[in-house]
Amino acid sequence: MDSYYTNSDKPTEGDLVYVLSGDKDPEVRGVDYFLEGVFRIRRRHIGPWPLKNLRGEIKNYRYRLSMEPLRRPDAPVPLNTAHWYSRDDVHRYFSSGQNFNPLPTDPDYKERFDELLAGYSSSEAADLIEDLEQLELDVPDVTERDVLAKARIGQGRFRADLVAYWRKGETCALTGLGVPEMLIASHIKPWRESSNAERLDPMNGLLLVAHADRLFDRYLMSFQESRGMFVSVLHPRIRAEVAKLGLREGMQLDTSHLGFSDEARFRRYMAEHLQRHRDLVNKDKPTD
Repeated sequence: MDSYYTNSDKPTEGDLVYVLSGDKDPEVRGVDYFLEGVFRIRRRHIGPWPLKNLRGEIKNYRYRLSMEPLRRPDAPVPLNTAHWYSRDDVHRYFSSGQNFNPLPTDPDYKERFDELLAGYSSSEAADLIEDLEQLELDVPDVTERDVLAKARIGQGRFRADLVAYWRKGETCALTGLGVPEMLIASHIKPWRESSNAERLDPMNGLLLVAHADRLFDRYLMSFQESRGMFVSVLHPRIRAEVAKLGLREGMQLDTSHLGFSDEARFRRYMAEHLQRHRDLVNKDKPTD
């Protein structure tokens, strides 16, 4: 997704580009578009670049653009979820594909796209509701269901066990901040992908201050093992910004107090998280 081919002379290195993708329904007029995010053109390579089209024909492109993401949602945002959406209008403005024309200003599509991107995480509330509703179906025992529901929101037994096993009190495992109201008990392996036992396993969690938890939850930050310690690693595109929050690479989680079997489970959970972090970094790495 991070390389684009075009014959347009308009895009230049350093330009910011709002990237759209289209999904055509053969039975419906027009195309439904998705907002992929905001990217910066890192480099423009001069071709020609021969590529096959959908009919298997060779088409030459003059330029290949190497892109780096500045704001990429977890999944493309469908434009048809916006209150202002009109299939005909969107088709009229964007049907020519990668034309690199300026965004329409009347109506202001930059403002519209920025608003969509700012709200792309709003599905988290819906995910929580869906997960709790699924518990109603999957776990008939009310007491067990209550325990699991509290674990889903980082409370109850899961949070208490997390505090007890880490033996640092109700403080952030990374920064040492001791304000309980600002701390979130976050799962390392996503709750949806965990068994009920894993959902309650204190080795499958970290107590983190809210902004660190947010980065960790989105794989923008993870921890890798180094000489018996787990040290923070950050996605390159956020390092400068999160430094303003006191977060940097190489910050340590001390696991020396954990028992052998506990640490082995923690290591297994964290290795999977770290791999997802690396996958995201590689996905966002600009092409040469």
